[in-house]
Amino acid sequence: MPPARTKPEVHSPRASLHIGASPEAAWENVVRQWFEKIAPRGLHDRQPAAVVTASRNQAYFFRSRLLAEGKSLMAVKFLSPPQLRELLLRRCDLPVPLREHLRLLLGVTAEQFASSSSDDETVLVAKSIAREPDRFLRAIDQLRAAGWTLDEIDSPALRELAARFEEQVRECGFTFVHDADRVVLAAAQKFQPLFRDLLVFGFDAAHWPLWPLLHAATLSSAETCVVLRDPRDDARNLDETWIGTWEETFGPAEVIPPMNGRATTSLTGALPVPASDVHFVIGRDTTQQARAIVAVVAKFLADASCERLGILFSGPGALPRLVATFLQAAGIAHNDGIAYFAPSAFDDHAWRAWLELQQAPRLKPLFRFLRATDWQIFDGVSVLQIEETLRRCYNNVLVDNIELLRDYCASSPDLRHGSVVARELEKIQFLPASAALTEFLTHTRAIFAVLDWTERWNEVERLSRNWRDRLSTRFSKNSYLRWLRELLGAPSLERDNLGAHSYARVHLVACADAQDQPWSHLIFAGLNDETWPAFEDELAFVRDEQIEELNRQNTTLNRRASKRGRQGEGHWSVRQGKTLLLGPNEQRQIRRRQFLNLVESVSAGMGVSASLYSEATPSRIANPSEFFSWLYFNAHARGVSQQTLHSLEEQTRDWLKDWSPVDAQKIDSISVGRTRYAFDARRQLRPAGEYEFALRSPPDEEKSLRVTQWEQALRWPAIVWMEIFLGVTPDDGDSDAWAVATGQWVHRWLADSVGNGGDRKFVDVNRAEQIRERISKHARELRERVAALCANRSKRLPDWWRSGWSNALYIADCLAAKVCDLHDWSAMGVEWPLKEPTLIPLSENQTLRVRGRIDLILARRKSKESRIGYEDLWVIDYKTGRQRGFKLKELRRNDTPKRKFHKQLIDGRGVQLALYALAVHALGADDVQLTLLSPAEQLEPQFRLADVLAQKNFWSDVHRMQETGVFGMLGPIHADFGFVGKYPLATLPIDTDLLEEKWALTHPAFVLEEEGQAK
Repeated sequence: MPPARTKPEVHSPRASLHIGASPEAAWENVVRQWFEKIAPRGLHDRQPAAVVTASRNQAYFFRSRLLAEGKSLMAVKFLSPPQLRELLLRRCDLPVPLREHLRLLLGVTAEQFASSSSDDETVLVAKSIAREPDRFLRAIDQLRAAGWTLDEIDSPALRELAARFEEQVRECGFTFVHDADRVVLAAAQKFQPLFRDLLVFGFDAAHWPLWPLLHAATLSSAETCVVLRDPRDDARNLDETWIGTWEETFGPAEVIPPMNGRATTSLTGALPVPASDVHFVIGRDTTQQARAIVAVVAKFLADASCERLGILFSGPGALPRLVATFLQAAGIAHNDGIAYFAPSAFDDHAWRAWLELQQAPRLKPLFRFLRATDWQIFDGVSVLQIEETLRRCYNNVLVDNIELLRDYCASSPDLRHGSVVARELEKIQFLPASAALTEFLTHTRAIFAVLDWTERWNEVERLSRNWRDRLSTRFSKNSYLRWLRELLGAPSLERDNLGAHSYARVHLVACADAQDQPWSHLIFAGLNDETWPAFEDELAFVRDEQIEELNRQNTTLNRRASKRGRQGEGHWSVRQGKTLLLGPNEQRQIRRRQFLNLVESVSAGMGVSASLYSEATPSRIANPSEFFSWLYFNAHARGVSQQTLHSLEEQTRDWLKDWSPVDAQKIDSISVGRTRYAFDARRQLRPAGEYEFALRSPPDEEKSLRVTQWEQALRWPAIVWMEIFLGVTPDDGDSDAWAVATGQWVHRWLADSVGNGGDRKFVDVNRAEQIRERISKHARELRERVAALCANRSKRLPDWWRSGWSNALYIADCLAAKVCDLHDWSAMGVEWPLKEPTLIPLSENQTLRVRGRIDLILARRKSKESRIGYEDLWVIDYKTGRQRGFKLKELRRNDTPKRKFHKQLIDGRGVQLALYALAVHALGADDVQLTLLSPAEQLEPQFRLADVLAQKNFWSDVHRMQETGVFGMLGPIHADFGFVGKYPLATLPIDTDLLEEKWALTHPAFVLEEEGQAK
């Protein structure tokens, strides 16, 4: 170990240290005098005076005090630590990389390490770091900031990975930020002072990583004044070491005389204000808590003693955002030190869609990208035609890879727009799976040029210009896309219009940023155990015991020195070139000390808020934090129970009543009134009106629905109504693609096996024996074609595709086998399309319009009078899933076939087949039997035309829906179990029992009659 330092630094005689327990005392006795001293010479000195504060809020406090006293701030620079570092680095010309660059380099190194290692566990760890490098990078940063090497990491593999990473960073010409701080420190003694006067304020043991930077800044000033905070019992060792290191380096600190002689607060001490001035509010949720906080703010602002009011949060989140929004609505000017993240100018829907498409070049990301971009990519074909063609291709092959679909389009001459779509898709370029950085950038430049993203490319080129040629290693596209996403998508902090007043009385700040300032009032917001206090992520890859041992080694030297230190024996300080590591235990001590310092800084009143229920689990009571319990005990001399929380929540609700911060905001009363009227109308027991998926007047043009839409309209009428009259459909991203593809394959194979499918022609039923053989042939052709597409792109036909194809072939063969056993029917028609639309006369004045395609029609008894050519028909609808057929003969006691069939219809079962029966009856068929056929069902008639015609009231109500456009709403919007239709537009839920009653009033024929009335 090096010997203890006994000689002062070069500029140490020009540095004065001051230590005190009160920020008010520090202002009166040190800071104000410092500003008064530099004010006369501020405009004459060539070198500026600077103030370095730990947080911007401390600088705002100084500015507001000086402006209130009429003192000049000319020629005084207020600097944050990053700004200070930027100034000092200008003299050393050290390229410090962006965090985005470091994450890319670490990800690249981890990928290399994983590919070259043979140990399975090491490979898994390396791949994990490659996917998410930030956590390991923070561990490296913290170790380097403390002056330790990466040898302190236990895992040899991780040590080697970290060493390779550092080598990669040096090869790219970068310097780690904490290494740069130490270089600046070493060079500070060689340069002329950068500042004439420097004030360092607000730094303590929570800022150990900044010690080399602050040390260098002190040496870079002709005269420096450093204000330190007196240690307290909590985190005493950490703070004494911090102060001791300053004193060991620059000499003894002068004690600042206290303002009122008040001692520091302890966990058992009294509060600095009377209990009557401590207000506890509890909200049931985040919104109510935010309302209560703003109400307390209004109460405090009405107090004549309110000079500075701080609202403290654990960090960014929903609560500070809501509080800022409510303050804006209430017209209260404030300084929002938390702010909120706003996307960058480059981070729009098109950019995110492009990244997703490059990450996964598949169909749905392609559609999202085409819809999001406003650049004309294709010539001679619309985006809708592209989507329609690609959807047909996907349904044919069930492969959504863009390259395979493009090849399929090019090789399918019978596909409408196929060749055009294949040609236009060539314009969409994709990045290679792996490449060097320069190669990736070359491809990116070409793609951005096509998309007219010049600004994006200029930004990427600017940030990679000086080092891209030095990264010659090939790495994955995923790492490159993550780098691009972070580089161009970095969010910025924004505030509301009334939230950017740095000299306002109200301040929204994080707990750490509110230190070392006097406050007349403080509100501790969100004091729940799950959110407060917020600790930084624990130091990954280094154990807590190891952190404690490393810190002990740093502080052992001066305690056991054989020579006296500058401040005597028993003096705590760190070794030269080292700092302390802040693990979870150290952070906990610092947070406790910060909290007590804040409580001590209050002079007039305090507010304390928490939420009754957990934000993560709304059904669970959220425990108050230790700080909440401590404040409540010191204010009321009793502990906090769940009963206490419920009582506080009830008191808060009674206090707020109907008050809302937005009452002070001008709002459109007409719009609000209409919205409220619509909200109430949907919840009144009456037939569906214009606010409930119903038209005010009949539609101007005739609407014809598909038979499947009518079946869905009985289950989810609101969704079908939005599709028909608004033209919006839910995103089917979560639908079962296999079920859809299996159904389409089976139907197509059966149709192709007949040869006349879709032509409205009947063929001889004797050809049915050939159906099974042809189905197998068509299925094999599909498999071979898809396998060839994959082989041409050096891909293998996936096992899951083979399995699904085998299942579809089995289902098709089962259905064909059932048809082949029929010998008493003379003709058959497959995939029989109805006319667009088919008119179904229900009565003299009622005509239903439908569209659709019948899977299979068996026919006999030719008739010239029938437009369909036969009198006797059997309509069969294939179902490839597990749908059950209709068994009207199996009745419960006191039930009838008519009533049972009515129940199935109003449940949305059998509507499709029944409409087919009415359609062929309108074409001249007199005797129609119907069957819903699945692989598990026997082919036998399930109901007949007479059963359908008997439901006159039902079809009359269906016709009324068609003519009036009055559908209504039925069923839940969300369900924990089971399937419900997905709504394409945001829709507020309504009680399902009320919906059923309104449904009965709107559509009386869709309600099951009582058993006694059915007889």
